[in-house]
Amino acid sequence: MSYTTSRMWRSDQSKEYEAFARARCNYTHIAPLSPVVPRTWPEWIKHRLLIQEEAQSQELRRLAIKTLVSRIQETIEEYQPPFADKTFEDHLSSVLARESIWLPSYTAPPDREQAPWPTHDEMKHEGNQRGKSGYCRFLPLPRTPGEITSNWKQCSPIVPFQFDEVGHLNAEEEEGSSEHETDENMLLLVGNFLLKELEC
Repeated sequence: MSYTTSRMWRSDQSKEYEAFARARCNYTHIAPLSPVVPRTWPEWIKHRLLIQEEAQSQELRRLAIKTLVSRIQETIEEYQPPFADKTFEDHLSSVLARESIWLPSYTAPPDREQAPWPTHDEMKHEGNQRGKSGYCRFLPLPRTPGEITSNWKQCSPIVPFQFDEVGHLNAEEEEGSSEHETDENMLLLVGNFLLKELEC
């Protein structure tokens, strides 16, 4: 027997038939009783054509989606940020023009004290206390700057702006929080079914 490095040419039909023979041999072990497995050569050809048609239709859908996305991107105007990146020096929020620390470039007003960064002991104390209470560790409250020799507990917390306060109820709201007041406008906007569920 002689060995050679020459390559033998095979037609596409013979390659496809060899693939069918390998698949048929595997099907006898994997799915011998399956009704959807192609058993004959014509069934195999039909199966392969269906796969090629499905792949072609998926490619056409992908190209159509890509073309549609490119058209949409051409029509979308470039996003302009609010106030066109203008900065204001009045120390007021862009929404409702209220005093707040949540500004694009916050600088403390001249008449407001700036809280220094908390010390390690303060951060550790606040973290342990919050951990015991079931809350996560947060930064300590901002406090008024004190003397170098004074303890941080002696410095009072800085009162937040009214616009920045969250989660506080006044006495009147706390007293009437359990009572659901209804009126005609609520019935019109919410609906009678939801109001009955709230009363239960």
